[in-house]
This record gives sequence, structure tokens and C-alpha cells, in this order.
Amino acid sequence: MLYYCIYQIGGSWQESIHFCKTCTPCRPAIMREVFLVPVLTPGVIEEFLTSQERQGIGAASLEAYRRNLKKLCDYLPEEKRLTAETGRAWRDWMEAQGVSPRSINSRLSALNSLCAYLGHREFQFHDFAEGQEVFQPELTRAEYLRLLQAARRLEKERVYLLIKVLGGAGLRIQELSQLTAEVVEAGTVDLRYHNDRCSRSLRIPAELREELLAYIRRKNISEGPVFRTAAGAPIARTYAVKLLQSVSHEARVEAEKATPRCLWNMYCATREMILSNISILADQAYERMLAEEQRIVGWAG
Repeated sequence: MLYYCIYQIGGSWQESIHFCKTCTPCRPAIMREVFLVPVLTPGVIEEFLTSQERQGIGAASLEAYRRNLKKLCDYLPEEKRLTAETGRAWRDWMEAQGVSPRSINSRLSALNSLCAYLGHREFQFHDFAEGQEVFQPELTRAEYLRLLQAARRLEKERVYLLIKVLGGAGLRIQELSQLTAEVVEAGTVDLRYHNDRCSRSLRIPAELREELLAYIRRKNISEGPVFRTAAGAPIARTYAVKLLQSVSHEARVEAEKATPRCLWNMYCATREMILSNISILADQAYERMLAEEQRIVGWAG
């Protein structure tokens, strides 16, 4: 990792760009005053993308990261330094250039992910552009599991179950109020949405159902919504987000990924991957069957 190092020796300030972990130029200044500022290079971008790929980020998201970080690199001054002011300055510059809010938010999200990878979360910028919904980054299966583990370590059972219901069972946040004690007892639910114009059936996975049953019995919830306020009303979407993000730091997952939408997208992506694998296996099995039939009754015999 390249750093732009500013260090003081004998009252004189020195500047240098180099690989630095108490490196040769800076070593005389140790125990005095040294500032290490990360420098963005094409190599750093590729290292970041490789790390994201290893975490299970899809090809489309990787390409979006590459495109947005290249724009960041083009925007930065010649030294290519990243600082705590980079996000705000970049956002203001993009707004002045007439970039759409959606594009601005997508690029800022990429910057935040990069800062987390570099170990500089203090450089992240969350004051997104107004006018459109904030770009939703991709939550990986590994990050989902870390959220569950963090909730368990912090002994936040309700948060743990909320994560599982949204990311494991595939319940949409607007359907959460329909997850009632009666539904948990039954094990399945007919969900209705879009003002009852649409419906779908959802089966609660057996392991999750057992955990929900134990929870509602301990909490003496015999009817009505499982996730409720003290007054018994369903929790609001904003409060659900607050619950999810209460474990994101402990899980080492960016707060903007700990949202109902990211959990839903991860659930859908997981199912699509499984169904795609099943389709491939079915095609392979069919090819083997045809090959065996050809061996038995082929014209060339």
C-alpha cells in the first residue's frame, strides 16, 4: 500500500510517497510526528477488487466498483491522497458537475467500501446526495453470517431473529407485520402485499421456526406480530434498520449493508445461485442419460 507520508525531523517537515510501515524515510521521525495518508493507485483498486471477489461479491458489482473507483482516481489531485475530506469534496464536485444523485451515491458507496478495506473507516462519508434512493451495496453470505454471529455475541436475540427472518427465510420488510405468533405456530404463511393485489406462500425453515417458537414463548407472545413495540404494534421499517445496524460494527460489516433490502437481495441471489446449479446438474444428468442410450441403441451400434 502506498502512503503519502508527512513527517517532522528536527523542526523540518518532509514529504514523500512510498510504501510505509515505519519505513526508511520515516524511521528517524518515529516517536516524533508521522502522518500516513493512503494513496489511491490502479494497483490498490485491483487489490481491493480481489478482496471483494474472495468475499463472494458478484461480477456486476465488481465492475461497478472498478468503474466508480476509477472515477475517484481521476478526480483526485496528482498525489491521489485519500483523507477524511475526500468524500465531501467529491460529492460537492459531482453535484456541481450535474452528476445524478443515484450515480453520486453509487460512487460514494464504493469509496466507503474502499476505506473499510484500507482500514480507514474514519474516512467514510455517509451524507449522500438527496433526490434518489441511496445505492444499495451487495451483502455477501459471509457478511450475513457475521451479522448473525455478532448478534449472538452481543446477546441480541431479537436482532438475531430479525436478520434470519429477512435474510434466511426471505421475508420482505413490508411483510414483517404478517409474521405473527399464529403463523409461527403453523409454520407457513400466505403473505399479501400491494394492497392485497398480490400474494405468495412462505414456509418458515424448520430450524428458524424452532428458534421463533422458543422466543415467543419466553416473551409470552401468544398472538399478533412477533417483532413488536412495547405497545404490541408492529415495529416500523426505520426501527428495523436501527436494530440491524446495532450489530454491524461488531460484525465488521458496513452499516449501509445492514438493511432489509440488502438482506432481501442476498436471499434472492442465494436462491438464484442454487437454482442455477440445480439446472446445470439437471443438464449434466440428461446428457449422461442420452450418452448411455446412444451406447445401447445408437445407429452405429
